[in-house]
Amino acid sequence: MGSGRTRCVPGSDRAVGGRDDDPVTSRLFVAVWPDDTARGPLAEAVDSARLVAPEVRWQAPERWHITLAFLGPADPARAYAQIAAVLARSDVGPPQPVRLSGAGTFGPVLWVGVEHGAWLARLAGQLQSALHVHDQRFRAHVTVGRVRGNDGSALARAAVPLLADHHGPAWIPSRITMVESRTGPHPEYRILEEWPLVLPTH
Repeated sequence: MGSGRTRCVPGSDRAVGGRDDDPVTSRLFVAVWPDDTARGPLAEAVDSARLVAPEVRWQAPERWHITLAFLGPADPARAYAQIAAVLARSDVGPPQPVRLSGAGTFGPVLWVGVEHGAWLARLAGQLQSALHVHDQRFRAHVTVGRVRGNDGSALARAAVPLLADHHGPAWIPSRITMVESRTGPHPEYRILEEWPLVLPTH
């Protein structure tokens, strides 16, 4: 399967990662990752929010990513071939600037929004179609935290104003990755493969 490249991105701590009785599951997704230019300012904003909203289980910055296609349980070798085929024939053009901006929630999940050009939505659509993703809506975001419990959704919404004014610097994604997400007591992301994106020339 390609180069067989594997890199682990572990959970930062038990508060983010999970409990000893959490079941272990493994799922695949395709993603791009914010670079240091984008992560740094958001990390500062999250550090400030953490002091005000300790009930949020904040994700470690190294786990922040933008999901383009979520496969769930899937065969990595088959997914690799499908992703590689999409990238080989994709006509979406070179990547364009992306920016982390604003905040919102999906139920108990707290996210930061992503400003992006049409190219990212087209690429996500092509990947989702090729990978037969059931839900092919694309709402670009970066999950930064979750709240457990019956009041999770309300507490997550209450934390939105803490990050709503975030407007980070722009960056251009340079790679796309296929990632295995393992949940349970010791969660981690394993980058199984990555492909360079063709950057615009000046």
